[in-house]
Amino acid sequence: MQLSRWLECQINGFYPFPANKNWPAGHARSFSRSLKFTFNETHYDFNGSLQLYKSFNKTLGEAFHPFKHGHINTLGVPNANGDKGGFVYMIGWAGGFQTRARRNMYFTNAAFAVVGVEQGERKIVEFRESGNIPNTAVLPEPVEWGCEFK
Repeated sequence: MQLSRWLECQINGFYPFPANKNWPAGHARSFSRSLKFTFNETHYDFNGSLQLYKSFNKTLGEAFHPFKHGHINTLGVPNANGDKGGFVYMIGWAGGFQTRARRNMYFTNAAFAVVGVEQGERKIVEFRESGNIPNTAVLPEPVEWGCEFK
């Protein structure tokens, strides 16, 4: 499967509840356990990213009925060595019917992913997400990454 299409499918597997009822399994399937993850300016590891999505899932599910998201454009750049890894850039949108404003509201988000290969399977090893959707979620404690990727 094409690298950018693979990432779109993975995101649909872990992007926030309530639309996706089995997102923890999608999160585990998509991300490396050695993940480097950012949301806007905060840094997380695998467990921190899971806690972040749990917090987002609750507030987005309350703020939007239904919560929706989609992809506007993706660009995948496969690794030159021929493995299944590479880089993916993505622009998208998120929102829906906002319950407090009582109208449809949509916001822009973007992601950059480094995809690696672990035990023959693609895994996201670095994920940088940015968005401007208002959210009242409590952010988990950030994790300092240190000086090098492993």
